[in-house]
Amino acid sequence: MTDTLVSFSAAMAKLSTHPLIVAHRGDWRSLPENSIAAMRSARDLGADMVEIDAQTISDGTLVVIHDDTLDRTTQTAGSVAALHPAVLSDLRLRAGAGGDEAPLTAHSLPTLEQMLAALRGEVLVNIDTKHAHDLDAVAALVLSMGMQDQVLLKMSVTQPGDFTDAPWFGQVPFMPLCMGLPKGALIDTILPIVQATHAPLVELDFQDLAEVAVLAEALRPLGTGLWVNTLDPVHSLELNDSRALQDPSKVWGVLLDAGVRAIQTDRVEALARHLARASAGAPA
Repeated sequence: MTDTLVSFSAAMAKLSTHPLIVAHRGDWRSLPENSIAAMRSARDLGADMVEIDAQTISDGTLVVIHDDTLDRTTQTAGSVAALHPAVLSDLRLRAGAGGDEAPLTAHSLPTLEQMLAALRGEVLVNIDTKHAHDLDAVAALVLSMGMQDQVLLKMSVTQPGDFTDAPWFGQVPFMPLCMGLPKGALIDTILPIVQATHAPLVELDFQDLAEVAVLAEALRPLGTGLWVNTLDPVHSLELNDSRALQDPSKVWGVLLDAGVRAIQTDRVEALARHLARASAGAPA
């Protein structure tokens, strides 16, 4: 693996010719979602970046888990926020996307520090901070580990000035999530947010593909790229992974033609093949 694949600044410098393949919660089809092994597998399948979820337990330790409860993905139930650190090492993850019928695995629920340490120098990491009150702690951990050029933070932003007074702002790359905007509102809403946050990327959904192309052109002079999801549960129009597997040019190709430069998918290997990435399906 070359340094450009683990340097966010280098990845941004070549974004126009090398769109980012982002693995949603890692390779959860083969391994437990948000596990260290799932992230490494996604990297080997061709992901440039892996997306993980982070939130705090009772003592402030950051763990990598999506839901606010432990029920779906571990062998126990209850609130993540109330989890006692003494039992953390005993928690085992359920296979795949979890659920009552999913078997338990030998993979443990990782802390964010463990996850970042395991992925250091291996793959870009997008951290979806589930609660705003945890964002400063997530950023502080990234800075303390010296991984600010390997990590992209993200969270929903509603106002142009959100988070710009945080102590970490300007040190750790940050991507605003601008979801659920009505048709015709993308440029007037997103452009001021990007200008205020100097965001390298912005995550959005949309109702009009032509509007996306106009937004991409407006953001190009600012050096900001567009991130779109094609996940079957979270996508825009009918541009989802299932359709992409049948005809990638009509989903991923359409998005790339509109100016999208980061695609989050649950089908990393297929997107890597579509982009003719040499590493698709092989260790990096």
